[in-house]
Amino acid sequence: MHDPSQLLQFPGRIGLGTWKMGASRAERAHEIAAVSHALAAGYRLIDTAELYGDGGAERIIGSALRGFRAARRAELFIVSKVLPSNASRRGTIRACEDSIARMGCDYLDLYLLHWRGSHAFRETLQAFQDLHQRGLIRHFGVSNLDVADLEEWVEAERQLGAGEGLRCNQLYYSLETRGIEYSLLPWQRARGISTMAYSPLGQGSLASHRELARLGRERGVSAAQIALAWTIRTPDVVAIPKSVQPRRIDENLAAAQITLSAGELAQLDQLFPAPRSKRPLATT
Repeated sequence: MHDPSQLLQFPGRIGLGTWKMGASRAERAHEIAAVSHALAAGYRLIDTAELYGDGGAERIIGSALRGFRAARRAELFIVSKVLPSNASRRGTIRACEDSIARMGCDYLDLYLLHWRGSHAFRETLQAFQDLHQRGLIRHFGVSNLDVADLEEWVEAERQLGAGEGLRCNQLYYSLETRGIEYSLLPWQRARGISTMAYSPLGQGSLASHRELARLGRERGVSAAQIALAWTIRTPDVVAIPKSVQPRRIDENLAAAQITLSAGELAQLDQLFPAPRSKRPLATT
């Protein structure tokens, strides 16, 4: 692995995911309160996308941020994503401006291509360069790209002279979904590219997994905390679990303080074996 000090520096190893937020008007106040609670609890990494609730999740974040003093913007690390259908040069710029306007956050710390679409990587990269020069994004990256796509992306960067280049790939990664360990994670680690793990509790089943709960009881923590601690066991991975329940929000953040022993990691490998072949990526 590259020197960990050269990895993209996130303000903490656990962030707040917002997938499925902003889709229901009836849940709006509850979701704003959840994001506000996360900020008060110490979350500084917030992940969203224009896709989520058709911009609704970004509006939720924007409402919560209004209660978070503007002078503290520099403490936050806000991530959003452009839809592939919008990822032309002009479309990416417009999408980014719209995301920033919905959140009222002045700039994005990290802007990602949500998954590969029909627009050439070169167009999206040119937009990322334009946005960086204007101070609207600090870093850029991708989501749901496999090795072949990443190689093509990096070649486009080389041709364009894209500065610091790709810093992060956001991927579906959890104990029950370890396919990226076969070839994708090693490729990224060799190049100092961070991984942001979405759905690190799977589809929620890991939070109630009997064997994880047993391991957790031995440590005085929950099954979900064991699963999250496993996900961030290496310095190149951060996790962005989503919750709107204050107790779970606090519990997820506390998982960053748990270091699993070699024996615990071995037990988890037995329960959830590492992949022996390549598996297709999910897209969220």
